[in-house]
Amino acid sequence: MSNPTNFIARNRAMTIGLFGGSFNPAHHGHLHVANCGLQRLGLDKIWWMVSPQNPLKPTQPPYEERVASVRALDLPPRMHINHMEREFGTNYTVQTLRRARKKWPRHHFVYLMGADNLRQLPRWQGWREIMETVPIAVIARPGQKTSDTLKTRLSQAARMYSYARIPEQQAHTLGAYSAPAWTYLTPPLNPLSSSAIRNRAAINQT
Repeated sequence: MSNPTNFIARNRAMTIGLFGGSFNPAHHGHLHVANCGLQRLGLDKIWWMVSPQNPLKPTQPPYEERVASVRALDLPPRMHINHMEREFGTNYTVQTLRRARKKWPRHHFVYLMGADNLRQLPRWQGWREIMETVPIAVIARPGQKTSDTLKTRLSQAARMYSYARIPEQQAHTLGAYSAPAWTYLTPPLNPLSSSAIRNRAAINQT
């Protein structure tokens, strides 16, 4: 695997990780992923972006309820909730990235996503534009099986952009590349998941 050739010199502008999701609810598994991104990618900050409504998922609890679940994690320094998607009125990541780059032209953004999202990426609106707009860090989800890791690395998006993949050992340089550029991180896994928490809550209510 060869490195992308689009390494560019950066001035000391802010490099910010964008961590989007439904967060239904947010939990320490999400925080585990965000911490991995902050520690391994050389980011200055991470902005948590709670989706007002994920187009690929059914109706969800109210936005403020899911935001509250993120606040309940007591985010560490350098992590903040950003309401840009609600403020922009955008439903799709590709729209959000366009607006974010226009609003904050001096910032360098890195988009954080779970490995399952890379497999589903061709279902996202404008997915190729997403890959070609900002560097992307794909982070193994809590409890991910070896077979799922293989599926991720053989997924359509991974194969199409294999030339732009940066080795995990060089992940700290990701923010210094122009898109397309992506890396795959395999941190120690945390067993929590949103679905498990929702199932547990449903059982407790019966």
